[in-house]
Amino acid sequence: MKIKASRADVIWSYVGTFFSSSSSFLLLPFILHFLSGNQIGMWYIFLAINGLVSLFDFGFDPTFARNIAYAWSGAKSLTKIGASQFSENSTPNIHLLRIIIATSKRLYGMLSLAAFATVGTIGTFYVLHVGHVISFDSLMPAWIIFCIALFMNLYLGYYSALLRGLGAVANINQATFISKAIQFVLSALGLMFGFGLIAVALGFFANGIVFRILCKYSFDSFKMQQTQAWQEPVSRADILSTLHLVSFNAVRDGIVAVSNYLVTQASSILASLFLTLTQTGVYSISLQLATAVSNISASMIYAYHPTFQSAFLNHDLKTQKKVVSRGLSMLYALTVLGTLAVCFVVFPLLRFFKPSSSFSIPFFIGMSVYMLLWQQQSAGASYISDTNNVPYVRAYLISGLLSVLLTVALLTTGKLGVWPLIIGPGLVQLSYNNWKWLSSVFQRLQTSLRQSLLEGFSGWTVLLKREFKRGESEK
Repeated sequence: MKIKASRADVIWSYVGTFFSSSSSFLLLPFILHFLSGNQIGMWYIFLAINGLVSLFDFGFDPTFARNIAYAWSGAKSLTKIGASQFSENSTPNIHLLRIIIATSKRLYGMLSLAAFATVGTIGTFYVLHVGHVISFDSLMPAWIIFCIALFMNLYLGYYSALLRGLGAVANINQATFISKAIQFVLSALGLMFGFGLIAVALGFFANGIVFRILCKYSFDSFKMQQTQAWQEPVSRADILSTLHLVSFNAVRDGIVAVSNYLVTQASSILASLFLTLTQTGVYSISLQLATAVSNISASMIYAYHPTFQSAFLNHDLKTQKKVVSRGLSMLYALTVLGTLAVCFVVFPLLRFFKPSSSFSIPFFIGMSVYMLLWQQQSAGASYISDTNNVPYVRAYLISGLLSVLLTVALLTTGKLGVWPLIIGPGLVQLSYNNWKWLSSVFQRLQTSLRQSLLEGFSGWTVLLKREFKRGESEK
C-alpha cells in the first residue's frame, strides 16, 4: 500500500510540532519567574541528559520506522541495504510487520534497563556534582522522578516508531498536542504552588506517559481493523533474524545520533563544566528557542518521510523530488520568520518576566543560522536513510568528535563567552556535512538546491492562489 501524506497529516504535523515547541515557550515565563538561575541551569542539564539517554535507542527508532514503512508498502522481506522486492499490488505484509514489532518490543526492554542503570549511577554522581549549590531536598526528588520518566519513555518508545512507519502522522501529532498540554498545566501549577524542580520533572513524566499511552491506543485501533492477519505467531528465529538485519543500519543510525548529540545538545553539558549554572541556563534557553524554530520549520520534512520511503520503494522519482522541494522551501521560509519572531517578540516578553535575564540577539541569530544548516544536512541524511542506506556514518562521527574538541579548546581560553558553543561545531560542520549529503540527494534526483527551492516556492504559490480562488468562489 502506497503511503501518502494527507492534508490532515501535514496540518497536524505543524500543530504538533508548533505546540510541542510553543508549550515550552509558554512555560518559560513560569520557569524564569519561579526558579532561581541555578535551578534553571539544572533543569536544562536534565533535558541535556534526556537527549543523552535517547542515544540508548542507538538508531533503532528510525530503522524500525523505515522498515515498517517498507512492510506496509508491500515489501516481501527486509534487507540490510536498500529494499527488497515488493508485491505488485503493494499489499501490506502483515506478517513481516508482526515480526518487526515483536523484535522492537524485545529490544527496547533491554535498552531501557541499560539506560536506567546508567543514569541511576553515573548520572546521579554528575547531577550531584554540578548541582551542589541547589538544596538536596529539592534536587534529588526531581532527579528520581526524571529518571523514572526516562526509563518509561525509552521502554515504550517503539509505539511512536510504529505509527510513523505506518504513515499515521496525524495520530502522532494529536498525541503530542494532548501530552504537551498536560505537561504545561502540571508544570505551571506545580511551579505556582512552590514545588520548583519537582514540578517541571512531574510535568516531563506526565508528558512522556500520556504520549505513549495515546500512541498505543492509536496503534491498537489500527490493529483491530486487521484482526485475522495479526494472529499469526512469530518465532524466536524470526526475531533474531530480523534483529540481525536491522542492526546493520541501526548501529550506523545510532552513531549518527551520537554525532548529532555532540554538535547540538551536548553543548549544555559542556557549558555546565566551563560556565556557571546561571550562564548555562541563559545559553540553554537560547538553544531551546533556536531548536524550536528549527523543528517547526522542518515539520513538513518529517511529515513526508513515509511518503518519500514509499515513493522510493515504488521507484517514483517525481514524488521524491516533490517531497524534497516542498520540505526544503518551507524550512528556509519558516526559519527566517521564526528567527525574527523570537528576536522581536519572544525576547522582549522574557525580559518582562525576568528583567535580569541577558539574551543576545546577535548570538541567537548566529545559533539560528547554525541550526538551519544543521537541519539542512539532517534532511539530506534522512532522505538518504529513507533508501535504507547510511553512508555518512564516518563523516558524522569524525565531525562530532572534532566539534567537541574545538569547542572545548575555545572555551578554555575564556575569552569568547558562550560563542565557542556554536563557533566550534559550526566551523567543523560547514567544512563538509552541511553541504555534502544534500548534494548527494540532489545528484540522485537530478536537481539542485536552487532548483529545488524555486520549485518548492513556486508550488506553494500555486497552492495558495488555488486556495484563495476557492475561498472567493465560496463567498
